[in-house]
Amino acid sequence: MKTASCPSCGAPVVFRSGASLYAVCEFCRSTLLRRGDDLENLGRMADLLEDASLIQIGTEGKFRGVHFGVIGRIQLKHESGLWNEWHILFDDGRAAWLSEASGEYVVSAQVAVNEAIPPFEALAPEMAVTLAGRSFTVTNLETARCISGQGELPFKVEAGYDVNAADMRGNDRFLTLDYSETPPLVFVGHAATFNDLNFANLREAHDPATGGAPTITAKAFNCPHCAAPLTIHSAAIESLGCESCGSIIGVENENLRLLARAAQTVHEVPTLPLGSKGTLQGVDWEVIGFLKRRTTVDSIDYDWGEYLLFSAGEGFAWLVEDQGHWNYVRTVSEIPRVARGLDRFTYQESDYRRFNFGHAEVTYVVGEFYWRVSVGETCEAEDFIAPPRMLSRELSNKEVTWSQGEYLEAEALQAAFRLKSPLPPSVGVYANQPNPWEERHRGICKLFWKLALAAIVAQLLFVFVFSSVVFKHRIVFAPTQDEVTATTPEFILKSAVRKLEVRHQTDISNNWVSLTTTLVDKNTGRAWLGMQEIAHYSGVDGGESWSEGSKGDELVFKEVPAGTYYLAIDYELGADRRTRVIDNIEIVKNAPGWSNFVFLLIFLLVFPLFSRGRRAAFETRRWNESGLVSADDEDEDE
Repeated sequence: MKTASCPSCGAPVVFRSGASLYAVCEFCRSTLLRRGDDLENLGRMADLLEDASLIQIGTEGKFRGVHFGVIGRIQLKHESGLWNEWHILFDDGRAAWLSEASGEYVVSAQVAVNEAIPPFEALAPEMAVTLAGRSFTVTNLETARCISGQGELPFKVEAGYDVNAADMRGNDRFLTLDYSETPPLVFVGHAATFNDLNFANLREAHDPATGGAPTITAKAFNCPHCAAPLTIHSAAIESLGCESCGSIIGVENENLRLLARAAQTVHEVPTLPLGSKGTLQGVDWEVIGFLKRRTTVDSIDYDWGEYLLFSAGEGFAWLVEDQGHWNYVRTVSEIPRVARGLDRFTYQESDYRRFNFGHAEVTYVVGEFYWRVSVGETCEAEDFIAPPRMLSRELSNKEVTWSQGEYLEAEALQAAFRLKSPLPPSVGVYANQPNPWEERHRGICKLFWKLALAAIVAQLLFVFVFSSVVFKHRIVFAPTQDEVTATTPEFILKSAVRKLEVRHQTDISNNWVSLTTTLVDKNTGRAWLGMQEIAHYSGVDGGESWSEGSKGDELVFKEVPAGTYYLAIDYELGADRRTRVIDNIEIVKNAPGWSNFVFLLIFLLVFPLFSRGRRAAFETRRWNESGLVSADDEDEDE
């Protein structure tokens, strides 16, 4: 740290960083060039515009565990408002920049690159650029004017010069190309939230109850057109919509300036009144702005509402309402890498599908906004869904922004904002509305597989454990015998049998045989009678083989007591083909019933098929609202 006296007013000027070549005197606003231990006065710096930023020279913070102090800044102005680039110095001697714009903070440092940097005029939103060995996507192109500088700076700042700047994003990194020099300067950095930076010595007092976030005192103004009272909640606010007269007012130098009389002939009453406060995902929010948007498809207008939420520690978020359906929306830092026209992609391990595309136009504005909003403002809008989430891309000629929404049930929103009156009922199925049959279908399918597995195990137990073969015998009768009576050897049943199955397996071909099978108890003479016919025919017709019938069949005798048994079988052979016939007889006790097993599986299958149908019907209703995908396309996914 070096201290010298200002050659203009004699006030002390402190240089905390060895990289600082210039400083702006805090008292007389002289721009001072450091030459060794001497200071050269280069002229007076223009005054800063009051932007009500919470950060100031001397503010301290932490980024990724390293303490830093704010030692300087440059202030820039573009058509949508002001932004600050704060020069910061880390305790380890590194210098960097803290960008503060629209409630978003990015810490970045200058890097050297070997690649050729494309000219500013050649860039366009969503254009892919490779620099410093990484791939980036152009997200914002802006021409700004440097207003002023303050504190220590590593380069000379002159007010009134224009700066072309291009912002890019790649995964979790931010890249800025500053075309104020040739070749352009390249800065690479990372985003951080207000709370992550652990600020101290801000311009306003801290409230420990807010977790370190500053207490924001809303600033009161009056509409320059109708004198209605207005308030501003954040330093990032650039415009307001007057609820009384519909005028849009710009915020400049802590004064209000009428930008335009909005063409708002119909007074809209927001469902969530401005000033409503609630807690979503652990963050305390206040509704500070409301706008309506419209898209036109096949000459039909579709309108929806968007509520701007503000939190001192988290910045901004949105609540989007469409036909009674709600989404909680935040801007994403890691933008998806999606080529134009691509219908499907994966983002953060979720598969997204293109749902809607069109031009969105602002039709009504009331409250506060962090950009110079205007009625008639348009952009290309595209939605991709992975219920309950939605990714939305908004593209203009200068900027592309991505935001992620999560479907919010009306009951949850009503509880979060403690609303006394019920919200309007939802209409139809919304783009990213969770399918109520999705989880139910999964549960039913899991239950089906459990029950099916239990049924299979039970059937296998009957086949391999509870059932057994008690007797086998082979009978052969000659083709000269039209009728044959045969008696099998005796077999013993040591215990009562619930079900005794007699299986006949023959080699009959192109003929039939009639069987009368009698099960006889040798000791008591009790008999069980069964009759059946076995027929099997096959051949070739027109070069194609065919067959019908079966060469085997079985009889079932139920509740057979223990004892000694034999079979008496009467055979009657058909006259279609006179050949020898062999009958292999097998007697099985407690044989499993396969028909009951099959019927049980079919019965169980009805439930997942029903839930699948209900789930598919819900998805059909969803995609009927899209217009991008036909029902046939959706059926292919099912």
